Amino acid sequence: MHAVRNNPVWRFGSLFLIGISLSIGWGIRGNFGHQYGAAFAGSLAAIAVAVLSGREDWRQRIPYFAFFGALGWGFGATQSYMQVLSYTESGHGVSQWYGYSALFVIGFLWAALGGAGTAFAAAAGKSRIVTIFKPLFFVLGAWFVFDLIEDPIAQWLSAGVSFDATWARQRDPFYWFDAGYLPALTALAGLGIYDIHQRWRDRDKFYLPALAALGAFSGYLIQLLLSALQIDGKLASALTYFQGDPSYINPETGKQAYETSNLLNNWPQFFNDYPQHIGWIVGLALGITAYFVLFGKFRNGASLFVYMGLGWLLAFLVFPVLGSLFFVSYGGLRMTPPLADDWAGIAGVFAGTSIWMWRNNLRPVAIASVISGTIGGLGFSGMQWVKQLMMSFGNPRILEARGILPGSPEFISVTSAWAKWQGQNWHSFLEQSYGFVNGIAIAVAIGFLVTRIKIHTDQEEMDSVNSGKRWLRAFSALAIMLGLTYFNVVKNVQVWSENLNPKVWHNLITSADGTTHAVPALWDLPYLGRLPGIDFLQLTPEGWFNLTWFLLVAACILIVIRHYRSPLEIIPQSPMAKGQLIFLIILWIMTVANFERELTGWHPNRLLTEWVILVNVLIATVLIVLLPKNSETFEIQEEQNYPAIYRKVWSKSLMVLAFSAVLFMTTNRFIYSYPEYNKLDLKTYRTRFGPKATWKVNPTFKKGEHSQ
Repeated sequence: MHAVRNNPVWRFGSLFLIGISLSIGWGIRGNFGHQYGAAFAGSLAAIAVAVLSGREDWRQRIPYFAFFGALGWGFGATQSYMQVLSYTESGHGVSQWYGYSALFVIGFLWAALGGAGTAFAAAAGKSRIVTIFKPLFFVLGAWFVFDLIEDPIAQWLSAGVSFDATWARQRDPFYWFDAGYLPALTALAGLGIYDIHQRWRDRDKFYLPALAALGAFSGYLIQLLLSALQIDGKLASALTYFQGDPSYINPETGKQAYETSNLLNNWPQFFNDYPQHIGWIVGLALGITAYFVLFGKFRNGASLFVYMGLGWLLAFLVFPVLGSLFFVSYGGLRMTPPLADDWAGIAGVFAGTSIWMWRNNLRPVAIASVISGTIGGLGFSGMQWVKQLMMSFGNPRILEARGILPGSPEFISVTSAWAKWQGQNWHSFLEQSYGFVNGIAIAVAIGFLVTRIKIHTDQEEMDSVNSGKRWLRAFSALAIMLGLTYFNVVKNVQVWSENLNPKVWHNLITSADGTTHAVPALWDLPYLGRLPGIDFLQLTPEGWFNLTWFLLVAACILIVIRHYRSPLEIIPQSPMAKGQLIFLIILWIMTVANFERELTGWHPNRLLTEWVILVNVLIATVLIVLLPKNSETFEIQEEQNYPAIYRKVWSKSLMVLAFSAVLFMTTNRFIYSYPEYNKLDLKTYRTRFGPKATWKVNPTFKKGEHSQ
């Protein structure tokens, strides 16, 4: 490794801006949630690091930085972590150590994929970036189509069974460990369609229906044979375990806590509802897989998404589904039973991504991914530890451990004095501080590449009308500015409808049985919709929002088309200035949307989130304008020894995990002085191990509400 001189990304101001950018996004993500919220945070940091890099070739790619940075950070948002946070606060030593370790793993995977997406835009050649959009569009199209048909199919398969996406989702026929395996399957289906589309003139495409039919028929016959030999039941029993502890005794009644027949198992709910169809479905999947193994080409970077999709499914099968068979008495190889096991799938996505990058001469991306992941993992577990340290002041649990009992004068005096401190929105503190560390992770990882990757000479032709690929930059920019923001901001409509005048936002409908329920109101189109006899020019509140956003997108597309024909003065020519403009647009769209989302149910506790975010936004606005320089001078030396660096960063990552988990657990237990196990508050806090572990006491049942 060589010494770095004058690295623009590793200056204090740059580190702070990139960190605060992701912190802002992470604080807002906490309100909007899930993949789109995390994607916004990742895009903001990716734009900042490209603008501050001092590399003109990277600034030319700012829309790609934003797009792939958002894509990378969005993956980790499917992981469940609230229960893991509770493990660290439970007071049960083993569960606390496990909680800090699991937080590191979750944070590692989240930041590693975010770092990989951002680094891909920095390290890949122009042709690879441009062509990878082709298969990506097929993946996005497959997700869009499946999103439209998933609920109707699920309802059809489970006729007469009531389920929803929250409290009864375990009755959905597609339910499997509460995990999102369907997007991985759908992505692979889209990639299969893309591969056939690319090889449409090849005669081997006719083998697909043949192998699919052969696989389905073989699977059907094998299931019949197993049934005839009466070994199907034994095989199913050997490959199945219950998601809970059938032997668990309710300490209050002294009897078995629940019926075994009411427990879920480790296979999709569909398999339990339609066991007679398992053989041909598995055979069909294997037949299709065999076809693409034999004939698939997966050109233009499609193989990356194949590695990611297969990685998700294989890791999911290896860990919670089949690996858990050997650890049933410990709740299986599951991180947060009975909640989602997406962590396993995301681990597979990370492994698939890393292998593909290494095999396709993008080793800097694989290394940046581990660097980013290590810092992000330490950030998640470390900021939870810091939060607990800060909450120790005036903490009732510590007072009780010291023998100061509730109701005593000293207890009342101390808790009253610290009541407002204890009542702050500490989870928001965790979100924003952890987000800041994630930003530092991106800055360190991409800063590592600044002086090690040669200047790209295949820069996009900014002014060439005939380049044919300029629209991809426009697509990437608009996808972030108007697409990503839409999927976040549209959620505000529901919040408004729940908190504003219900007579305006809802209509009450009376059913035939006399019951009433609320449905979205219908608002008339101005002027024409108010004419006598016109009662069809109406939209729901969300419909009006969607129409308005569509008009906004159409207006921006027209402006871009006009700009490409003849440059407009309002759009800057400098790539750096364009990046600054994109940064400010998405920053302020999401800041305003976040504030108006919370304004309908405002409480002073929100100051720790919304006011702090607004102050940070003002700081980021100033810094993104003042810090970047038009020209930077620094030394670039291409790295020649990536394998050695890769081994070193992995060894350091494992050392950090091992040391930090023990440090955080021991210091936390020293400060809080928890009582013995049978006196812990296990109704408020969750544990992963022990006789009253959460997965034993509160599993998810076939009948009843889903455990949260």
